[in-house]
Order: sequence, then structure tokens, then C-alpha cells
Amino acid sequence: MVVYQTYINSMNERIYNQFANSNPFDFKHISPLKSIENFNDVGPSVVMASPSGLQSGLSRQSYEIWCSDKKNACVIPGYDVEGTLAKTIINEPKEVTLMNGLTAPLNMQVHYISFSAHADFAQTSTFLKELMPPNIILVHGEANEMRRLKQKLITQFAYRNTKIISPKAG
Repeated sequence: MVVYQTYINSMNERIYNQFANSNPFDFKHISPLKSIENFNDVGPSVVMASPSGLQSGLSRQSYEIWCSDKKNACVIPGYDVEGTLAKTIINEPKEVTLMNGLTAPLNMQVHYISFSAHADFAQTSTFLKELMPPNIILVHGEANEMRRLKQKLITQFAYRNTKIISPKAG
């Protein structure tokens, strides 16, 4: 929580004033975890770890330790890219491949919640209807999803002769 304390001058007045009396970012039951070796796994816990794709780092390490135990759960908060472990486990396969190449049963619960700063199709198309641009260039996203978005937008804006472009990444 040090980052919030560092930028206290950027906080709203209520938080800034509270900081003078007591640190609003000093949480009794929340502590930073620098590595999985420092984690004392003795009871119920919530670990918020990055990267969200579960490809490496603390998120992957903790996942591999807990994935076989049915009393554990993993919450995937938002969109994950094709080919990542997070995208794979959303479909709840019976087993997963670990970083060492071995497989382990996937017994933990897996939950997906939409928690992303990205707009969905309804939000994007509403925005574009308001804006009415002559050209739309799609530049960020997974290739299959970008193709689907492009086709929907072509259909939606066919009456306007809007040019919709989706250049190849790279």
C-alpha cells in the first residue's frame, strides 16, 4: 500500500485529511506478499496476485500449489488472452499442465467475473453511434474477438458506409 501513501497529495480531501490522523492504507488484515515462500498457509486466505493470466509470478506459483485442492478457488477478474492458463481454466479442464511440465488435477473452483476497464460490445457500439466517425480502426485485442467485433460493426454501420479497419498486430 506504499504506492498510495506516496501519492497522498493526489487523493481527495477526505482521504488527505484522514491521513494526517491515521493512515487509511494501513490495513489490519491485509499485508503485501513478496514471494510464495513468505506465505504462511495455515487457514482461509485471499491472495490477490498478478499477472492475471496466471502465466508466471506469484499468481502462477500460488495457483500451482492450490489447484488440486477442492476447498480452494480461483477468481479470474476480467478478460484473459487466448493461450494463457487463466483462459484455459475458465473452461474447467480436468487437469492442467504445471510450469515443470507435469500435470495436476484441477479440483479447485474457478469463477470468472467481468471486472475490466475494457468496454464490451454494447458500450463500444453506443459510443460509436454517438461519435459517428467516418473511419473506425480496431487496434487492441485478441485476433478472433477483433474479427467478431469488426463483423458486428460492419453490420451495424452498413447504412453509413463507415470504413472499419483491423490492421494486423506487429
